[in-house]
Amino acid sequence: MIFKQTCLAAVMAITLAAVPLAAAETISLREVVRLAIENNNSYKTSIEAVEESRFKVRESWGMLWPTLSTDVSYTRQGADAGFNANIDGRYDIKFINGQITLNPGVFYNTLQASRNAHIVAENNVRKVKGDTVVRAIQSYYRLLLAREGAAMREESIRALDENLKTVTIGYNKGIFSRLDYLRAQVAFSNEKTQLINADNDALSAMADLNIQIGNDIFVRLDPDPTAMEINPADMSSLPSDSDGERGLLVAMIGEALKHRPEVIQIKKTREMKEDLAAAAEAVYLWPSLFVSGSYGTSKTVSSASSSTPPPGPGEPGYDPIAYQFYQMMSGVQESFAPSGWNNAWSISVGASYRWGSLSPLDSSHARAKQSRSSARQTEYQMDDFIKNVKLEIQRGYLKLKAASVSIASQRGNVKTAEEALKVAVTQFRNGIIDNTRLIEANVQLITARTLYIQSLYDFQVARAELNRAIGVDYFPVR
Repeated sequence: MIFKQTCLAAVMAITLAAVPLAAAETISLREVVRLAIENNNSYKTSIEAVEESRFKVRESWGMLWPTLSTDVSYTRQGADAGFNANIDGRYDIKFINGQITLNPGVFYNTLQASRNAHIVAENNVRKVKGDTVVRAIQSYYRLLLAREGAAMREESIRALDENLKTVTIGYNKGIFSRLDYLRAQVAFSNEKTQLINADNDALSAMADLNIQIGNDIFVRLDPDPTAMEINPADMSSLPSDSDGERGLLVAMIGEALKHRPEVIQIKKTREMKEDLAAAAEAVYLWPSLFVSGSYGTSKTVSSASSSTPPPGPGEPGYDPIAYQFYQMMSGVQESFAPSGWNNAWSISVGASYRWGSLSPLDSSHARAKQSRSSARQTEYQMDDFIKNVKLEIQRGYLKLKAASVSIASQRGNVKTAEEALKVAVTQFRNGIIDNTRLIEANVQLITARTLYIQSLYDFQVARAELNRAIGVDYFPVR
């Protein structure tokens, strides 16, 4: 069993190693954002939700459209006595049969609720789009950061490899101690592990970015290195005093409360709940108006009469009274059951009032109270959201400020560390310092470069997050 698992693992490793990466593709940040939006399923779902809400509005308007139909029927009947005894059946054709029933309060408030739901759906599209943009920017700069980290590790391992060779030769000649030799070996081995981790981070970052833009995870992507560059004006425009920072934060919070889609969503959700409550209450506050009408034709099927008509004038046995009575009854029968097809139309207009809904036990009262309760819940949601917006903007600004300070300090620190490493290499070759000091200088350079690249990443990501927190696509920090 263990042998099979080992073989399976080996086959999987060989298979993955044999998968070729596609040709490198240089891609800009703008293109990444565009592709991420186009290939984001949550964004597509929110677009469909807008279409759904649009048809909900149309459905509300449909309450003004009457129910129209064409009806065809045949009735078969029988009776022992009376007028119906002479009728076997009836054909009815309603060419147009229409009816509309409308409660004005229900219609108006249902329409308003559907419109507010549509606005909520539209702003959800903005929210999903903003989140997608930030995630795409984070992934893009994460890949740049990982690539820079891997490049630094490769440069470092070359330096440590050269150092190990030098120390090994010196150790064999008795110039360096065994401790120096072991330290050089340990430093080189540790850096190899760091390089493997850095390469894995770069592959993971590339796979994440590929997934977001709709590519296969093995597609090779080369982000634009110039995207890491920072405009000095963006950093120098940050206020340096506490009053200026407070004024900027207040201004950004004000912008957020005007532009954030979540603010609009909460407001419109509250209005929608109020409209639904009013629609439920309209059942007993407003009468329902109705209009119905029809136009069609009908035909009565008369049964064969078993009685013999009395003799008419000039015939033997003529009885004027019996004859007149027979004629009168025939006329009455023709009026109630005319022969042939007969056209007819009708229109009815009226109103009904559901006074039974005045009782608190009616379900309309419960629906109204549920909607009112939901509307009050949105007030607490809004209060919590405003608090979170303030914290989000403050954290984003502080992160942006820290990254700005770090960039300014680490830019010069990298140059200092590079110069220190050059001096350490010269002194090491001249025997002034031991191998430990040389390794320390190399580590300090890697640390300085890592902090500098990390600060560039933090600045770009913080700016994107701050834009989202404010609720606009771009906000110049000034």
